[in-house]
Amino acid sequence: MSSLFNPDKTLYSIDASSLIEAYHSYPFDIFPTLWEKLEALIKEDRLKMFEYVYDIEVKDEELIDWCEENNLKPYLRATIDQVDQKKAQALSPLLVNPDTGESGGDPWVIALAQELPNGVVVTQEKASRNKDYPKIPNVCSDLEIECIDLIGLFRKENWTF
Repeated sequence: MSSLFNPDKTLYSIDASSLIEAYHSYPFDIFPTLWEKLEALIKEDRLKMFEYVYDIEVKDEELIDWCEENNLKPYLRATIDQVDQKKAQALSPLLVNPDTGESGGDPWVIALAQELPNGVVVTQEKASRNKDYPKIPNVCSDLEIECIDLIGLFRKENWTF
């Protein structure tokens, strides 16, 4: 995967929480420029989401329609063969939810960022103070992977609206 990307550009592994937050906080009709910029970032192969995370967590029909109408799924969705499964499996025990006993897609978000040159995780999760239940930002910090939220993405890309 890495050889397909420009190592001089920041590449993002986006968690579903961020795409869903964008959809709920920045409606298409009020923030069209934001959605145009996100579309361009996706089509430049600079913003990726692991397919499992997309398929399981993105439920809003209008958001799914936006991806389909703009032919974004082939660009946005990183497939299992593009992510080191061993890395994701190694991260799984670190991100287990004590209530469910599962780690969901979080290990894949981080593993995808590890595959990308200059990879940055974009998530709306906040770091946990509970050492027994770390969140994506905690694990990214331990692995020295940059982890930002949507506003951080906007700033990193120098977007203003």
